[in-house]
Amino acid sequence: MKIRENWYVDAPWAQLLCSTKMPDDTLQKFISLSDEVMNESDSQNNIVYDNGRAPDTWNVELEKYPKYNTYDYIMETAGDYMKTILSNGSVKQHMDVAVSDGPHTEWNTKIITSWVVSLKEGEYLPIHAHSKKENGYEHLKISGVMYLKTPKRVERSPDGTIFDAREGGQITFTGMGSADQIQTTSLYNVQPEAGWLYIFPSTLNHQVHPFTGEGERRSLSFNIDFISTEQLKKIERLNSSNNFKINTGENNDSMGYEVKI
Repeated sequence: MKIRENWYVDAPWAQLLCSTKMPDDTLQKFISLSDEVMNESDSQNNIVYDNGRAPDTWNVELEKYPKYNTYDYIMETAGDYMKTILSNGSVKQHMDVAVSDGPHTEWNTKIITSWVVSLKEGEYLPIHAHSKKENGYEHLKISGVMYLKTPKRVERSPDGTIFDAREGGQITFTGMGSADQIQTTSLYNVQPEAGWLYIFPSTLNHQVHPFTGEGERRSLSFNIDFISTEQLKKIERLNSSNNFKINTGENNDSMGYEVKI
């Protein structure tokens, strides 16, 4: 991957976490979207852990995104992430072999699920991943989390220092590193800041630490599937013959994917 002029990074043995700062007007659109979702219904979560409780969550229906003109931003960001993955060492050649029906000429993406999360003091999420395989098909391949509001105490320090994982409110990503005990680590600790979006493989484990104090740590998360044009064409052929149906999503068929990459 080209990081800057005459400087490249190739790490095909690593799960890649990418981040970007959203434009202020885009952030405000997502905040307005989340406000509407939270005002429309009660939260869906009442899980209690041994020493705390899960945060409140609200499902986001897909029709909300066009209403607030935010759909294209998520899809374009997912496309940028896919381009980064495909340019990482020999990953593109690997995917042509590892993913059925290759070589693949282009990839199509679709939002599968999304939800708003609102954490208050003492609430947290234990380590988990978003991947979901059914009947041999992995429905969730790319996940993202964008921070919409953060309590004052969990913002980054003025010099951008990333605090120790024991500090409240952090999200910790746990990858497959640490093969080299000195030059690699499996942990990446992020102090959330409103307006930042993190996008990563759905298989990447992560957890959210509790914080102490007043305020709200609000985020919007999403899961995205991608499938190649060659795979879609195969599904369409199978679906049109002998009434054989292949479901590539949780509640719809191959329709709804968009060519982005």
